Amino acid sequence: MTQKLIVIVGATGGQGGSVVSSFLKAGGWRIRGLTRNPESDRAKALTAQGVEMVKADIGDLASLETAFDGAHVIFAITDYYENFWTKGWEKSMEIEYAQGTNMAKAASKVPTLEHYLWSTLPHSTRVSEGLALVPHFEAKGRVDEFIREDKALLERTTFCFFTTFAINLTHYEVFKPIYLPAAKRWIQIYPADPNSAYPSLGDHRVNTGIFVHSLVSNRPPGGTYVRCSVEDLTLESFLALWGRASGIAPEPKSTKVIQVSPEAYIDLYGHMGEEQARQWEFSRILKETGALNRYGIHVQEAQEFMSKDAIASLVSPEESLRNIDWKAHGF
Repeated sequence: MTQKLIVIVGATGGQGGSVVSSFLKAGGWRIRGLTRNPESDRAKALTAQGVEMVKADIGDLASLETAFDGAHVIFAITDYYENFWTKGWEKSMEIEYAQGTNMAKAASKVPTLEHYLWSTLPHSTRVSEGLALVPHFEAKGRVDEFIREDKALLERTTFCFFTTFAINLTHYEVFKPIYLPAAKRWIQIYPADPNSAYPSLGDHRVNTGIFVHSLVSNRPPGGTYVRCSVEDLTLESFLALWGRASGIAPEPKSTKVIQVSPEAYIDLYGHMGEEQARQWEFSRILKETGALNRYGIHVQEAQEFMSKDAIASLVSPEESLRNIDWKAHGF
């Protein structure tokens, strides 16, 4: 029997690579990974494992049409922060929207396509009725609207909300815990209540693939929004979990989240501070108004579509944090 083809955007990255790994482990699929550089060490390693590595640029529609040819399943993802640091938030949104719509356009032309999994986030201005604009959410959400206009593609699409990566503490200085000798505590500073919800994906390099494979194996109805998350925490409980899992601050009351005003936070952390302040304001609006439901987006938990074994294989936030070499990151 001919194997079906899954095409994975960003196959050499953390999330895309996780999807590749899950489908390699499961077997029974032809796997095509997309990358800008098939000659990279990571791409060559995947080729050696039997993955068909194809050069493609998600900013180039023609290259995507070629790369998606013959696909039965496509996992599509963008990286807002790839351009944020050098081009700013407005240009980054513009680029991300173009990339997302390019992938949707190319996918819509694939006659063999059965399932399109799009990694997205809420359309902040639309959902909040103009009260909040979160740049790293906004372009993805606008791509959702583009997909929803294409009824044939919508019927084959699953919208995936992946929650916060455990490894963000090492990726972005704004999240890195700070030690206060006078208080004998490790702190984080946020423009939000310390008890604000902080859902965690855990290890995105493992769990993304587990979620995606499960959703492909047990496909939700077309147009379904699915939250891919492992544990619901708060800002305060996540920092305490980090302290215990890392061994850096295992004692009770050895960590503390400090709330400051959005203005003070932006003054401290600049453009990234503004990005995060906007996100936390949007989160507050969602909590107080139930805006997603009001807008007609009813989000289901990915676990509803997963087997018990798949759920059990997810790497928890605690284990994810324990597995990080904190000394290598300056702790």
